Amino acid sequence: MHDNSSTNSTNDRLGFFQRTRNKFAVLQEIGFERNENKLRKLLKDERDLVQFPIPLFLPAFLVWLFMLLFPLVLILDPTNALNMSVNIKGLVGFYLPMLSTVFIFILNQRFLVPQLVFKKRYALYFVCNSILVVATLFFREVTFFVMERNPNEGVVGFFSSYCFSFVKGHFGVWPVLSFTFLVAFVCVLCVLYHVMFRQIVRAFVLREQKRSELQYELDFLKNQLSPHFLFNTLNNISALIQIDAKRAESSMNKLSQLLRMMLYQVKDKYITLQEDVDILQKYADLEKLRLDESFDFVFDVKLENPNVKIEPLLMMPLMENAMKHCVNPNGKSFAHVSITQSGNQVHFHSENSNFPRKSSRKSGGLGLSTFEKRLDLMYLDAHEYSVNIVDDIYISDLILHLKKENS
Repeated sequence: MHDNSSTNSTNDRLGFFQRTRNKFAVLQEIGFERNENKLRKLLKDERDLVQFPIPLFLPAFLVWLFMLLFPLVLILDPTNALNMSVNIKGLVGFYLPMLSTVFIFILNQRFLVPQLVFKKRYALYFVCNSILVVATLFFREVTFFVMERNPNEGVVGFFSSYCFSFVKGHFGVWPVLSFTFLVAFVCVLCVLYHVMFRQIVRAFVLREQKRSELQYELDFLKNQLSPHFLFNTLNNISALIQIDAKRAESSMNKLSQLLRMMLYQVKDKYITLQEDVDILQKYADLEKLRLDESFDFVFDVKLENPNVKIEPLLMMPLMENAMKHCVNPNGKSFAHVSITQSGNQVHFHSENSNFPRKSSRKSGGLGLSTFEKRLDLMYLDAHEYSVNIVDDIYISDLILHLKKENS
């Protein structure tokens, strides 16, 4: 019983960490997408007034300048809300720890953490920051001594009766402890900053590598579509030449128009839904030329917004499959296809007589296998695809949920 409860507790912890990791991954991706969209809008905006190279350190410098000057505004407020005497000693007492902390933060961020912590030289990192604390406190003592010393006090007096002395009240345990804790907090922040920064950069690089691989695969799959479609269409025209030369000539003209559209449109990442429908219509016209007049073909299109963007030739394999495998040599053949679009949803529905061609090899597998790969790559968790055969009727349904920027 004890072993089972321990195992369940471990599984619960692992499940919690996995769920947390998944939530953080989603938030990270949302952040990447949001920043990419902002960058795209920025690059498209031609109203920028400054067309001049800006050094990378300048924005950070302006942020630090604001952080340093803002307290000065409060100190110089006539109402004196901070109840601080506005004199040189008061300003030095306020700004010296702040400037020292900023200096130690920059030194840790730029050099100590990358060169020591991430190279596992922890002892040297501790020694360096300890030296910085002592050096900063010593500099504080020197600064106060210069402002407060009597004319007859010199270097000997500084080391003998002033430096790190509790007698004159300028030095105490609390300033040392508070500054030490502050430096320790700064060190922890710098380490956490670098850990998170490296993780974000790593995630972004892996994301871009994956995107590049997906884009390469998509380009490869898209290049497979055109030869596959052309191969089938030329076979149809070749068969028509000996049967009806005029129809073959008409087919060649239609094919020429279709290839011209595909040459200039399919290379784009997105085309309008209306343009994609026009390609499907011309393809169907070519396929009908090889069929007799009894063939029942219906192509119903209802588009709420014909200008929504979609990947080219995405629905072509479904249209091709409906036209290729519907021919009944002993009876009536039909293919009914409808495409409807509403909002960000596109629905392709086809019903056709089911008479698949028999072949000793898988000659028709390229189109549909490529189609499913493209769906998984481009519409992961954003599509619904189903195929059913009811009473010798082949029914296929595809529902696409378009991205917001395309709808």
